[in-house]
Amino acid sequence: MLRSPIGKNCNSLRTACKLCMDEEGLRDTMASTKNSFSSSESSIISRIKSNDQKKPTKSSPVLQSSKAARPEAQDPGSLNLNPRTVLSWLIDNNVVMERAKVQYRGSEVHSSSLKKGRIGHDGIKCDCCITVFALGGFEVHSGSKEKRPSANIILEDGRSLLECQRQVLRDIKARSSDRKVKNGEGYSLHGGDDQSDDICSVCYHGGDIILCDKCPSSFHHSCLGLTEVPEGEWACPSCRCGNCGQSKFEDTEYSTDDDMVRICDQCEHKFHMECMKKSTGVVKLKDYSKNKWFCSDKCENVYTSLNELLGRSFPLGVDNLTWTLLKSMVEEEEHQDPNDVSIENEVFVQNQSKLNVALELMRECFEPVREVLTGKDLVQDVIFNCISNLNRLNFRGFYTVLLEKNEEIISVAIIRVYEKVAELPLVATRLQYRRHGMCSLFLNEIKKKLIELGVERLILPAVPALVETWTTKFGFSKMTDNERLQFLDYTFLDFPDTTMCHKLLAKTLQLNLALAFIEAII
Repeated sequence: MLRSPIGKNCNSLRTACKLCMDEEGLRDTMASTKNSFSSSESSIISRIKSNDQKKPTKSSPVLQSSKAARPEAQDPGSLNLNPRTVLSWLIDNNVVMERAKVQYRGSEVHSSSLKKGRIGHDGIKCDCCITVFALGGFEVHSGSKEKRPSANIILEDGRSLLECQRQVLRDIKARSSDRKVKNGEGYSLHGGDDQSDDICSVCYHGGDIILCDKCPSSFHHSCLGLTEVPEGEWACPSCRCGNCGQSKFEDTEYSTDDDMVRICDQCEHKFHMECMKKSTGVVKLKDYSKNKWFCSDKCENVYTSLNELLGRSFPLGVDNLTWTLLKSMVEEEEHQDPNDVSIENEVFVQNQSKLNVALELMRECFEPVREVLTGKDLVQDVIFNCISNLNRLNFRGFYTVLLEKNEEIISVAIIRVYEKVAELPLVATRLQYRRHGMCSLFLNEIKKKLIELGVERLILPAVPALVETWTTKFGFSKMTDNERLQFLDYTFLDFPDTTMCHKLLAKTLQLNLALAFIEAII
């Protein structure tokens, strides 16, 4: 009687050999599973953080989720190589089935020239010419100039692709609400929660920190350039008047008295009305409960110019590449009627759908970043402009920039623009498009637009592996401690173990002006 390696009885040598081979494969599988579990377990443990009870000052090193790109050397079979488009997003969310039949029903299109096709991740394959088109291309192919492809491309069951997008957005909102109910929120994002932050708002590390008496922010005294801990009531740079530097503000939000505070909707700095009158001679008084307020014409111009760009695609002039600026409209969602078929509602749905596709691309390129204080997806909060009474978690000013090719999103950049400085904390390019110059094209276009807005400096946090790339290839330099101290009244999005880098744009602007002058006199 023969026995296999794990002790099973066999009637023949052939059977024993077969069992032996099967058992070796089983052991390999079990070993692989064990290794995989150990790796996952280690990853989970590395993200665990225990919060101590808050005290006025404390020493509590805090482990934060870091900004980590996914490695490039991955098994191609494990990657999602499908195009990152709204259509592919609908398929991935099981709202539209692959190879589903569709037809274009625009009001300008006669029934005799009606185009039909089948849906795929790459686009819509037309029945008449077997060509694959993006949504906008299929609309043009159908002879329409309406520029409303999602509203006019109809499935066999009568739903438009726009209705399908609404359904996915409703499902995402419902899942998000369920998570909030089950898990609760670890931190109040909107209210007047007195809980102070665990980490420094400058370096994002814990330790002996000073607590601001006006907001939940905390700081190392060394990160503020202070030689010792201040005594008595203390306010952080963000909680002081942008003119006089004082932190005494009245609480009445919409009073027009001179000692009341106003917050600029662009640079987010606070100002006394009396200080504004002294420095500018005049203050534009508006209905503060409804309209925006700006501390200067420069801030108002930056805000207006950015909003004029929203949702519009601009060609780069090569390979059908375009760039688009988006900003979350989630605050308007509460006022959206589910049955509203207006153009405004359509713009809202298209905007939020593209931002969700951008989020999926970010998740593809970066390891998950969980904010330990709230437990939420940090990248998602940034893209969808979640607001907070904690400065470092207040993301209302961020915009999302997309680089697209035939409606496929190739790169995504997250940017926040102040008056003279802008930050670029996250840039992601899909693996199959890297090392093709896409990032250079993308960043050059962003820099040109920032220069037009009068922005003088671009700042970003670089992970250790990419510091040399940013400094040698893209012209950035490492910020010194003294340079960092110049921007304490701005709260930049930073990550532990990154190096803050910056690039002066004013020199580029001066060069462009000089070239323009030379061309004018030649």
